[in-house]
Order: sequence, then C-alpha cells, then structure tokens
Amino acid sequence: MSDKNTTNNGTHLTLENRQEIQACLDKGMTFKAIGRRIEKDPTTVSKEVKKHLQQKPLAPNRSQPSGVCPKLLKPPFVCNPCKQRPYACAFLKQFYYAIPAQGEYKALLHDAREGIPLGKEEFYKNQRVISDGIKRGQHLYHSL
Repeated sequence: MSDKNTTNNGTHLTLENRQEIQACLDKGMTFKAIGRRIEKDPTTVSKEVKKHLQQKPLAPNRSQPSGVCPKLLKPPFVCNPCKQRPYACAFLKQFYYAIPAQGEYKALLHDAREGIPLGKEEFYKNQRVISDGIKRGQHLYHSL
C-alpha cells in the first residue's frame, strides 16, 4: 500500500492505516504482517492496538466468568478475529476499531497543540519563579 493517502512520511498513523489495521486484525493477521502491509514497524501496530482497545460489556443477563479469556493475553489482544464472538463467549470482549481510534488520536493531538492557557499576570509570576531558580543554579525542571 504505497498510495499517497496511506503512506505517511512522519510517524503518525492515518485513518487509512487504522482501517487497514482493523481489517487485518479481523482476518487474524500478526502485528508483523500488518506492519509490513502498512509500512510501519510491528511495535507501532502493537502499541496502536493496545492503546485504543474498545471493551464491550457483557450482556445484562450474563455473569462474568472468573479470569480473562486466554486469547486476550497474547497478541493481537483483541476479539476481532475470534470465531466465537459475539454470542458464544462469556468473557469480556475487547476490539480494535479504526474510527474511534482515529477520534481518540485527533483529540489527543488537539489537546497537545492547544497549550497552557496563562494570563499575563500568571505568565510573569511563573517566569519569575523559573528565572530565580535558574539563577540559584537549579535545574529547569526542579524550578517548576
């Protein structure tokens, strides 16, 4: 997949990458195979899946079995490829879905770029504290 929309020179995954990850997980592919397919490191794929797991609660009339489904303890950590879902398995289910993962990514990116809202007075107060600490030989992070 070397289409201009899906290959990203940066480190960020695109919606198309995430959709491909979901489709590959549905087929039961490994992180290594998915990584090759979207031209990303398998570790990137693994971190993406773990970070954006969507848990589905049990039906109201079902009781929680003791323990966790053994299939969720090893890669790919999701129920996407499981043949028993959604009706036969009594365990809590977790899936990877591209659209919610993209939404979470965009929200995090927006929050990170927004910065810290400081008023003029608060800015100068913080600037004085940091400057005084540095003048005393303190490390920048210690001054905070």
